[in-house]
Amino acid sequence: MKWITHQATAVAAALTLHLPAGGLLAVCAGAVLPDVLDQRMAGLAGSARGRQQAFNRIHRGTTHWFGWWAAVFAGALLLPLTPAARAAATGLGFGGLSHVILDMLTPQGVPLQPFSRTCRFSFNLCSTGSFGEYCFLAGVVAATWFFLGTDVLRVVRRLGQGVFF
Repeated sequence: MKWITHQATAVAAALTLHLPAGGLLAVCAGAVLPDVLDQRMAGLAGSARGRQQAFNRIHRGTTHWFGWWAAVFAGALLLPLTPAARAAATGLGFGGLSHVILDMLTPQGVPLQPFSRTCRFSFNLCSTGSFGEYCFLAGVVAATWFFLGTDVLRVVRRLGQGVFF
């Protein structure tokens, strides 16, 4: 999935579940963090060609295992944290979980075990950047607006006023 699909879907789900508004930026970050981590690890490879080859080798590996993101999300809910830290950790964990779930829709899928490249799971519904992905994104945006239109406007107003919690 493209980054816009990851971020829009994660934010829509966070709004639907009434996660704290202060965590929405963390949701956006968490929604793309598995790919960012893969890119950073591949960046250690040296040349541009080496980086691309490294990325192709490691992408959708251990950073895309649902267990890491479930642990971050559960820790955010269970550990004694300040409200700001709880919102940030909840957002990161939720965004990461959302990323993994969306990548399950693509043919490449995600690993079922943290360090396995062979044991994978995929619903194989749409390819990244395909017409199907953009229809899915349009459906998410339309459903969010239909069900949460006034809530979305309220959150945007609150964020504009600097009210995060």
